[in-house]
Amino acid sequence: MKIFEMFAGYGGASFALAKARIYFECVGYSEIDKWAIQCYDQNHFPITENGINVSQIHNFGDCTKINPKDLPDFDLLTGGFPCQAFSAAGKGLGELDTRGTLFHEIIRIAEVKQPKYMLLENVKGLTNKPHRKTFEKILSELERIGYHVEWKVLNSKEHGIPQNRERVFFACFLTKSPFYFSWPQQEELKILLKDILEEEVDEKYYLSEAHLNRLITSTDLQKSFSKINPEVAGTMTARQYTNWKGNFILGNVNPSGRGTNGNVYGGGIAPTVTTNKGEGAKIIIAAILDSETWRKRYEQTRRVYSPDGIAPTIPTSQGGGVTPKIIQKARGFNKGGLKEVCPSIGSNSWQQNNFLLENYRIRKLTPKECFRLMGFSDQINLEGISDSQRYKLAGNGWDINLVSKIFQEMFK
Repeated sequence: MKIFEMFAGYGGASFALAKARIYFECVGYSEIDKWAIQCYDQNHFPITENGINVSQIHNFGDCTKINPKDLPDFDLLTGGFPCQAFSAAGKGLGELDTRGTLFHEIIRIAEVKQPKYMLLENVKGLTNKPHRKTFEKILSELERIGYHVEWKVLNSKEHGIPQNRERVFFACFLTKSPFYFSWPQQEELKILLKDILEEEVDEKYYLSEAHLNRLITSTDLQKSFSKINPEVAGTMTARQYTNWKGNFILGNVNPSGRGTNGNVYGGGIAPTVTTNKGEGAKIIIAAILDSETWRKRYEQTRRVYSPDGIAPTIPTSQGGGVTPKIIQKARGFNKGGLKEVCPSIGSNSWQQNNFLLENYRIRKLTPKECFRLMGFSDQINLEGISDSQRYKLAGNGWDINLVSKIFQEMFK
């Protein structure tokens, strides 16, 4: 099967096909971002003859400048067309945003090349009422050029990855005859946030004392945890690397990294975080958990089961502690809270509302952890790409675990 990837990024479709063990050949891709191109080229093998590289997979560049007649024939077209125009994290301009019109480039190319299959993707916001006319136009255009379309909003956390990433997928088949297509079935989440964390993390990912103090005294953060949601993390984007507002983990040493607190979780009491002035500071947990929650945690240290009949949290380090979670500041319609499933990885400032907690120290998610939350098992080559660009690539990409399962259903 021959494929052509539009808006390719790091080549999520190719990675997903390989993960699904489906044999394919990529005849070309379309991408304009410098770092995405570098990532694509160093991960997807060049064409070889007798062990010698003949050429890289050809990048056709800006899709608005592609003449469809110049493209090789292909069986599958894939594309996560730009979604900022429809995202809740953006301004919601829809087709008034020029990026919202790039879907027409997919139609323009598919109408000429007529691939047997297409898999397209966008944010869930495209299906919402403000963009409903655009959504219906997309469906009608696909039908006009000969495709039967099945669409559905799928969430990564319901298909094996601990990330709350909702995306609408369009499975398109070159036929006007309706037929039964089954989307991947939901499954129990067996991989948790703690399972994707690196064992050793560079100090640069941990908050400084100044940043920690700003977080602790944040009024917005206090409001976020008036009501705790321990199940699903909020949205995460690629801008988490920029400053103290990113996604962070709580660890069991003090913010300056000068050593482990001797009483990490003894008696159910949180350790004291000291400021650079040596004064006792309000531990971040206290900003999150109300007194009743603390009482239950205290009881859990003394009993096998809590008063609610719930087993105590399994320690995540030798010194004890709590299961790693994301804490999220409230923003817009999102009420924030304490969450066990990672927020949706994105590519903009929405990511800056999330913090990663691991025992009693706070840090950002590392780029490697972000890619693990996109379905990778460290097999992607990110050499020569800065952290900031790695975060952006992850946020703009496809969850290759979920997409591989869609492909398995499409090509049964």
